[in-house]
Amino acid sequence: MSAFIFIKNQLNILDVIQEYTSLKRAGLYWKGHCPFHHEKTASFTVSPNKGIFYCFGCHSGGDLINFIAKIENCPPLEAVQHLANRYNLTLPENSTEGHQKDAQEKERYFTVCKLMAQWCHLMLEQSPAALRYLQERDINKQSQHLFTIGYFPGGIQGIRSLLTYMKQHALLADDLVRAGILKQGKTVLYSAFEERIIFPITDHLGRFCGFGGRIFKPDDTRAKYYNSSENQFFTKGSLLFGLDLAKKSIQKNNAVFLVEGYTDCVAMIQHGYENTVATLGTACTVEHLTTLSRYAHRVFALYDGDHAGQEAILRLAELSWQASIDPYVICLPTEEDPASFLQRKNDLKPFIDKATDILIFFVETLGNQFSDQPLREKLRLTRKILHIIALIDDELKRDLLLQRTSAIVQIPVTTLEKELKSSEPKTSLSSAEPVTLPDPKGEFDQRLEKKIFFAIMNNVQLLNGKLSSFLPYFFPDSWGAILSKLAQGQKADPSSTFSSFFEMLTTQEQQLISSILMAEEQEVQPQEFASLVAQLQRKHWKKIAHTLKDQLAQANRDDNKEAIEKIMREFLELKQAIVPTDLM
Repeated sequence: MSAFIFIKNQLNILDVIQEYTSLKRAGLYWKGHCPFHHEKTASFTVSPNKGIFYCFGCHSGGDLINFIAKIENCPPLEAVQHLANRYNLTLPENSTEGHQKDAQEKERYFTVCKLMAQWCHLMLEQSPAALRYLQERDINKQSQHLFTIGYFPGGIQGIRSLLTYMKQHALLADDLVRAGILKQGKTVLYSAFEERIIFPITDHLGRFCGFGGRIFKPDDTRAKYYNSSENQFFTKGSLLFGLDLAKKSIQKNNAVFLVEGYTDCVAMIQHGYENTVATLGTACTVEHLTTLSRYAHRVFALYDGDHAGQEAILRLAELSWQASIDPYVICLPTEEDPASFLQRKNDLKPFIDKATDILIFFVETLGNQFSDQPLREKLRLTRKILHIIALIDDELKRDLLLQRTSAIVQIPVTTLEKELKSSEPKTSLSSAEPVTLPDPKGEFDQRLEKKIFFAIMNNVQLLNGKLSSFLPYFFPDSWGAILSKLAQGQKADPSSTFSSFFEMLTTQEQQLISSILMAEEQEVQPQEFASLVAQLQRKHWKKIAHTLKDQLAQANRDDNKEAIEKIMREFLELKQAIVPTDLM
């Protein structure tokens, strides 16, 4: 048994998904708001009996593994391992054979990072200077333990201590070099993390995958921060510091606070804002926003009150249309960052209450730079503002921003509207681009074919015998391909189940089946199914005859007497069974 089928047999998809979104019983299915995109009307549907889900809004669909892979942003195999760890399940031996080499390499990397984090955390307790720095930054013991904050001592003794610790866990210096923690000098090993406060970085599943090191000694002239080098397991543009700790609170509040630095994130959580994450010393990316949109509908950006912080928020505004999330800006006083602001015992709530829609912030901030600019720059800024406004799907918001822009740039609204109409945006701010799926209504209008397909998906044993050879021809290519795969699976294993068949399909095919099953409310009984098939055969008799004649012609060209006899036999049997006597 594969690990995928084992996990799906052991877990109820409804129980797992309800940890991410609230669902209510609705006839045969359970429905709720989709955890993958922002929506006002619940369109996310789960079928516990079939073990599948489908969203009629964003067209995401599939089984339990697909759901976890999408919401936790990980490959299917990792989704299986994540579920096994989360629910204390032991996967069958050799169930993931073929993926083991890559999985072992990844697991070894995560193990090295975990042990590095633990060692640095131990070293922190032995460094009065590092502890004093954290105390001065108002980072208490609880936060130090929660984030496994550490210290990397300098010099050869520190390197030796780390190597000894790793050796106790059967790891060598080469493992540390491959992980980017140590570097090979001309004669000795060294680390760029030496004499730095260490902030271990975990992925959304809580696995240690990298580090941020901050200098803290007054005479240290190196760069303030040093982050792990990027590799196949550590990509700064997709990781968010603290997400594994914050995601439950983010989902509960349907909102997330986004800050720039590690200390800002620690300070926010320490002061009760548990739904806080930070970028890893880099600008926010579309991937960051897309990840956050899986957990919440709103993101509040708290960037430093200086010019660099404002520029970061402007970049965020330009990205916001590419992710299905509503960004807001919390403007802190100039020269303040979240950590310093909270350390001075200031109250953040009034600033949260005054949070500004990021697009309004975008317009007003660019407008503040407008009056003193030369004409060419004024034109550039105006068109930059209009480019963002053109992407907005909400007409009321678009009109409001046009009014504000008109007042700032001193150009009539009618002129701005004409300029706006001349631009043709590729998409809108209302949602991310949906997955393209074959549309059942677009592919065929008749209810008959859809009902038969639905019946087979509900009872895979219906597709057997002669039906398996000709039935796929009656459906569009995407539907016929699914039926052909089912027929092959039934031939290989007549007792195969829907779950095992589902594993044979592509992601798009799984989504298509999910959409069909969720769109129907009533099951098809065996007697009704036989009647439907008979109707289908009569409806497509000409197509059946044409197909068999083509096959017969090819068999004649090949001089294949056995094939000729078989085709003729099938032709006569079908003709006798389908075509009414008065038409023969």
